[in-house]
Amino acid sequence: MNLMTAIQKGGRKPWVRWLLCIAGAVAFLGLAYVVIYHNKNLWHLWLPASGNNDEVIYNRQLVGVLQNGQPQGVFGYNEGRAWAGHFGAWGPVLILLYAIPGAFVGAGVNTMFWCNIFFAVAGWALFAMGTGLSWKKQLLFAGMVVCAWFPLQQVFTGAAEPLQFFLILAIVGASAALHRKFHCGWVVVLFLACALTTVTRAYTVLLWIFPVVLLWKHHRRLAIGSVAGAVVSTGAYLAVSKLFSAAFFSSNTIDFAAFSLLMEGKIFQAVAYAMTHLADQCRELWRDALAPVLQGEFQELGLTAWLVLFLLAVTAAVLVWDARHKRPVVFKACAVTVVGIGLLGLLEMYAMYAMSRHFIMLSVVLLAVLVYEDRFAGWLCLPLLVMLPYHLTNSVLPVYNAEMDSQMQIVAQALSAREEARQNEDPWAHTLAYAFRDDVFHGYLYAVPAGMGIQFDQNTYLANAENPIHSQYVMVGHGSEAETRLVTDGWQELVSTEDLVVYEKPEGLQ
Repeated sequence: MNLMTAIQKGGRKPWVRWLLCIAGAVAFLGLAYVVIYHNKNLWHLWLPASGNNDEVIYNRQLVGVLQNGQPQGVFGYNEGRAWAGHFGAWGPVLILLYAIPGAFVGAGVNTMFWCNIFFAVAGWALFAMGTGLSWKKQLLFAGMVVCAWFPLQQVFTGAAEPLQFFLILAIVGASAALHRKFHCGWVVVLFLACALTTVTRAYTVLLWIFPVVLLWKHHRRLAIGSVAGAVVSTGAYLAVSKLFSAAFFSSNTIDFAAFSLLMEGKIFQAVAYAMTHLADQCRELWRDALAPVLQGEFQELGLTAWLVLFLLAVTAAVLVWDARHKRPVVFKACAVTVVGIGLLGLLEMYAMYAMSRHFIMLSVVLLAVLVYEDRFAGWLCLPLLVMLPYHLTNSVLPVYNAEMDSQMQIVAQALSAREEARQNEDPWAHTLAYAFRDDVFHGYLYAVPAGMGIQFDQNTYLANAENPIHSQYVMVGHGSEAETRLVTDGWQELVSTEDLVVYEKPEGLQ
């Protein structure tokens, strides 16, 4: 018996198929990692050197949960905090979900990265098992992901988007499994994935369209339950964001003006504002993102916008073609609806600079549906390969920096010593404020001991003597205006390195 025959016979057993899907995902990610970062030091991945400042906030909250159940200090912006709990702008649900694989990975600077690898592998396996993808279609899916690039690139980071990719793949996979044959286990997976993605990111409530549509004909009660689930999970998101999440210091990230007018009963004004704002956003998207790419000025916002629009156009075109030829279209119809409404909602409410990560998420929905429901549509993604040389050239892997690590060790030892000596249950006594935009690289925040909180404070906020500082410690740059304010107010220098200085609040100072 040759190897392929043995695999085919063993593949009839569910647990063997699971193992093969997991092995395929691991092999793909391993190969992609080597190819993408072929000219980097593959064995010295080190996220403190990453340019994404969100990653350090995710990481420090996660390691706080892994070591203490929750951070002892509070996370927030401009000395703000959640009404309840100690978590930052994303709330506790997202961090607690990462704590599940994190418990096996362990607390460290690269914990989020390894958790993302786990979610990528688990998402692939759930998707492949639920959709029943053959090994050929899994290879096609891998090729489509490479063509799209950005979802693959996000996996090799410490950001939180791969969790959303995992939930999206679980939703499409579970929906496909239920579409073929009803099974209670897949219902649980589908409902749980839809609920969790909605609680962690509100507009993904649109993904509840999949269970509603696919269960309506033969399982009407479950379909109605899906509608109820969408309402409940949206309510849960609102509760979490209102009660357990710290408000972001930038007030221009999300525009609620249309909703405010609607709540005041000004329906026509709300509609007029929404249409005008949407038109303005579309013009800005073209001017600042789409048009520059056509002129050879490549940047992430423009490339991700073109990606989602291209995939949406391909899916819509195949949908029309398949409908005319009486081929399956239900998944493509759901995907086009979700992504179409999602794009309009994002353009209506979100600031343009924050869009790229959302464009990537919506692209994952289209990629998953295309590879499942259409045999040849995946090949239509090949034009995206024109950008592959650019992506390979510009992909950057954060690697170990000895000089930076040396300074981090000095800061970590000083803060740990003070934390061990401090007997104070006030969470602010275990919080460090960071002077954002003060020429101190955010990667140094990985030196903050696990369990301590971090306040991302604008340097102008800290420099203003009229603004209160609740945090026990402040990390600033040498000679900065924020440092001048601290010295004037009597703060005491705790530790100083070449790139930064940490001050501690003196006793008695409010």
